[in-house]
Amino acid sequence: MKQIPLFIITLLATFMSGQNQPSMERWAVDDSLGLALIHTSLMKDNGSMEVLQNNNNSFEILKEDSSQHPAERISLKDAKGRTYKTFITSIPLIQIDAPDGIVDEPKRLAQIKYTDADTSFTSYAGIELRGSSSLLFAKKTYDLNFYTDATGKENADVQLAGMRKDDDWVLDGLYNEPLRMRSFLSLNLWNEIYQPYYLDREPTAKGGAKGTYADVFVNGKYKGVFLLQEQVDRKLTRIKKIKDEFVRGELFQGSSYKGAVTFDSLPQKKNYLPFWGGYNIKYPVPTNIYWDNLYPFTDFVINSTDDAFAKAIPEKFYLNNAIDYFLFVNVVRAPDNLGKNLFLIRYDENEPYFYAPWDLDGSFGTIFSGKRIATTNDFLENGLLRRLIATDADGFNKKFQKRWADLREGVFSTNAILKRQEDVFNMLLDEGVFKREGLVWKEFNYEHEGLEYMQQWTQERLHFLDNYISGISKGKK
Repeated sequence: MKQIPLFIITLLATFMSGQNQPSMERWAVDDSLGLALIHTSLMKDNGSMEVLQNNNNSFEILKEDSSQHPAERISLKDAKGRTYKTFITSIPLIQIDAPDGIVDEPKRLAQIKYTDADTSFTSYAGIELRGSSSLLFAKKTYDLNFYTDATGKENADVQLAGMRKDDDWVLDGLYNEPLRMRSFLSLNLWNEIYQPYYLDREPTAKGGAKGTYADVFVNGKYKGVFLLQEQVDRKLTRIKKIKDEFVRGELFQGSSYKGAVTFDSLPQKKNYLPFWGGYNIKYPVPTNIYWDNLYPFTDFVINSTDDAFAKAIPEKFYLNNAIDYFLFVNVVRAPDNLGKNLFLIRYDENEPYFYAPWDLDGSFGTIFSGKRIATTNDFLENGLLRRLIATDADGFNKKFQKRWADLREGVFSTNAILKRQEDVFNMLLDEGVFKREGLVWKEFNYEHEGLEYMQQWTQERLHFLDNYISGISKGKK
């Protein structure tokens, strides 16, 4: 996602026409906005064009204007003489043709055109709206499931933007994120600090979903920039499959604050329901014992004596993961990720549970609505962390402090986080993402002040955490 070299743009505008005409996966137009996007991979592979054609129109590529931003130095003119504001992009380009529309369940058949730096293809897929509160946003979030053919009977695994090969993907609209940066920053920060403890047995396992930016068109309309994400599921985490109806690996999604998910209360369980205490079960489904393992674990965390808790918790929850997770949630200050927006996972029977985050839009000084919350001086915890600190289980407090000190020398250093934020902001600026996002979503504002706010907030937050974490001691809550 680097700035586009001028010589590549020059090649596109000056070579002869009519050779190696590309398919429509690698460029797109929105007639209603008078906007066009061209992927840089088209230039590299088809540098001999000065005309683009689709089924309905032909477009002349006008020569570059050196006074314009590097991502905007060419424009397209159609056969009727209309000029399209044209952007050159190196982030993935996704075009969705959903003739029957897109609804909040069930998935409806669509055709997907996809291009990134290394891949270009067209595929059938099922698509539906995704989310709960985000369903009210003008810009929607989508769930994609790729198919082998138009029947939708068989899923097709595809590899997108260098991420895992899978059939199931998320397109997060980022509508509530003021700079469209917070989920991207947070997801990738988590994956940098944490890896599954069982990599020696499952070398392809991941400790959380990764994401990358993508430009998205839906039914010929440009919808702006999205975060293309992996799903947190059994295939990503590589937890053990159910075998002969015997449950081994488990994956639960925190979806609401109903006591159990934050270890604050123990609601009655009903094994015939796939939800309990704020959790939804994601794997294994179906099963007749949805909650037979998680219920006693939650009971243990809430109701065991201090001595019993301190002695047994290292076997029941992977403490290195707890340390990394709660440090991470506090660094980005993601209060919704203490119960609602997390996954509780177990790799195999008799092995400890661990956490993975999801939906990190409310972070770095904002909440889920996108509203700024300038609070920097609070420490985020749930019932599990309170007990770990209060009992100092397995020397938890010193390990927590030591890990903090180590991370502050590296990925959590003030300079490292500020540079990460600035780099993403500049990349989006250089790619022209901010400008075209503002063309389609008029309320979007990408003033540099937004970055300044995030960076000032980050510095104050890290300073507070340095002082708070150094003072943690047994019994402190």
